[in-house]
Amino acid sequence: MTTPAANQPRRRGTCPGVLAPMQVGDGFLLRVRVPAGVLPAEHARRIAELADRYGNGLIDLSHRGNLQLRGIAADALEPVTDALRDMGYVFADAASEAVRNVLCSPTAGLDPSAPMDVRGAARTLDARLAADTALHRLPPKFGWLVCGGGIGHLADSSTDVRFDAVDAEHFRVSLGGTLAKAAPLGLCRTDDVADVASALGRAFLDLRASLQEPPRRMADLVAEIGTDEIIKHLSRLTSPLPPGERIKVRGTHLMDLFGDAEPPHPNLLPGGEKGLIAGKVVAFPFGRLTSAALAAFAAACVEFRITPWRALILVAPTTDAERVVRAHGAILSHADRRLKLTACSGMGGCDVGTTDTHAMALAIAERAGPLLDHVRMVHVSGCAKGCAHPAIADVTLTARDGVYDVALNAKPGDASPYTGLSPADAVARVADLLTEESTGA
Repeated sequence: MTTPAANQPRRRGTCPGVLAPMQVGDGFLLRVRVPAGVLPAEHARRIAELADRYGNGLIDLSHRGNLQLRGIAADALEPVTDALRDMGYVFADAASEAVRNVLCSPTAGLDPSAPMDVRGAARTLDARLAADTALHRLPPKFGWLVCGGGIGHLADSSTDVRFDAVDAEHFRVSLGGTLAKAAPLGLCRTDDVADVASALGRAFLDLRASLQEPPRRMADLVAEIGTDEIIKHLSRLTSPLPPGERIKVRGTHLMDLFGDAEPPHPNLLPGGEKGLIAGKVVAFPFGRLTSAALAAFAAACVEFRITPWRALILVAPTTDAERVVRAHGAILSHADRRLKLTACSGMGGCDVGTTDTHAMALAIAERAGPLLDHVRMVHVSGCAKGCAHPAIADVTLTARDGVYDVALNAKPGDASPYTGLSPADAVARVADLLTEESTGA
């Protein structure tokens, strides 16, 4: 049962960090930005200890390839920060930390089909963003992406500035979106990534300031003024794209750089189960695991790669790694229907949540069963803000004051034909809708 209470989505105006903790429903939330998404097992073990000792033992994997520690008490912020600083995850101040929104290919260095190991480029970019104080004025959610291609391609990850490897020495630079939709600027050399990023960040800040309503994302700036003025800020750091240039996606599929199609979203990396990469891929419902699970996994591998797909790659796993991850409820199959579910923290984890969103999503999976095979995503949102997935989903449930509105092909908060449903009635309604969808009724 839920306790109805007025809940209004709010814009907090920032993103949480270690030096900018965010107070939510279960205490303080700390986002740990891990350079290149590479987390040594020993660091994972120590982070698990911090989550267990100072928090509520819950750890979230973010869509930007970071870890989030939950339920940290106010008087524990200092020891947790000191411990994370000792491990190299805390920079000079909150501003230098907030700008480090760099997503890196999680299979970099593990996948021989990739044109480039981009870990070095991602780390160099991460360090430049932290050191370049002029870029600290970028909006909190302004993001960067460094993709080496191959199995762990980030083609369907949307961001502000993309660097996609085309060969061992060059990146394709594009702005504002997925690989298919981002506006192409040209090619840059690997050694110039940090300089190109710095120039693009400055260009964004300068050009947005001249507009009556300054955009907060690069895609909006491109829509407003195009790319010609932005390219002028790059000097000779980029060269034109060759005609018909193509990028290899996941080792087997070729995507036309100017095509409209997007590759399927890899909830678990294709090839992980076939041994094409030297690691075991494990996912978690809603991207959440416990400190006990992380500690156990840390004893079963030498390193983790944090992916943007609610999954971890255990690098060089031990012979008993599969037994360990199964014992802690990890998802190991592409066919696991829980991968179709997205939900925010909901009641208890968020101060505006009035329903248990995770329990609701799992109840839908239990009731709907095979019907979920006919959809891409079911999203349960604790309010109209849609933190877990603000975009359109096949089925979206939006909570308000302890009840749900249910809609098809909608975003959280969109108009719905089914409103004010109790959790039990909403589960039944979703099952009926999925039945109608699968039968064409």
